[in-house]
Amino acid sequence: MAKTLGVLTIHGMGETPRDYHADFYGRLRDEVGAALWGRVVFKALYYQNIIQGNQEDIFRRMRHQLDWMKLRKFLLYGFSDAASLEYKKEAHASPYLRTQQMILHTLDEVFDEAGALPLVIVAQSLGGQVISSYIWDAQRPSGASVGVWHGTRSDGVARGSERDRFRRLQTLRRLYTTGCNIPLFVAGHPSIEAINAPPGGFRWINFFDEDDVLGWPLRQLSPSYDQLVEDVEVNAGGGLVGTLIKSWNPLSHEAYWSDAAVVRHIAASIRQLS
Repeated sequence: MAKTLGVLTIHGMGETPRDYHADFYGRLRDEVGAALWGRVVFKALYYQNIIQGNQEDIFRRMRHQLDWMKLRKFLLYGFSDAASLEYKKEAHASPYLRTQQMILHTLDEVFDEAGALPLVIVAQSLGGQVISSYIWDAQRPSGASVGVWHGTRSDGVARGSERDRFRRLQTLRRLYTTGCNIPLFVAGHPSIEAINAPPGGFRWINFFDEDDVLGWPLRQLSPSYDQLVEDVEVNAGGGLVGTLIKSWNPLSHEAYWSDAAVVRHIAASIRQLS
């Protein structure tokens, strides 16, 4: 069956297994339906291995002196993820650069399999900052100051070619962010600008839960965010069991991808674009 759409996921902060996407993948496939899902190229981007080894070493050294282990581990892994990806971005083989190289490589895999497909990207938590930074850098007319789009590329891909445009996410049609914490990175800046909308009817839908202290609305950041982003409030982890356990507290940060309303919205876009 011919492929007509690419769907990519990007995980968030904290200790993350390689199969982080498995439950969401099953829910989304079932909601879309087998016939249409057969047209989808699905890729789960994974950058946690770039920094997780160092985090595990630090945690092992400290764990016997601490209480509240699960919360501490989430905070250590989560906030060091954010700090590590932003630290010395210009350095050779920095986590920032290596994460962008991973995104570029995954996009090349999709292109080699099916060409310049329209894309849907679903990014959780820190993944929203990761993909926003990638798009921002790719859109700089004279090249980015850091990352994979810094300087002249020597891989033989011509600027403006079909592969180059695909790599720069010019075929991105939907960006879904869940529990997005971009405000934590930009709130101190005197001027805050959103990415430019890729051509072709692009929409950015940002799901947030008022109980999720790590997930934020985005439109209030600046006029450009206000024009670009659709903030959608959800009760992540709702339902009888979810309400009792997590929908009313910060654990909702991990519940977006199992939330029926979120899955239905994303599935509807996939059906529309396939």
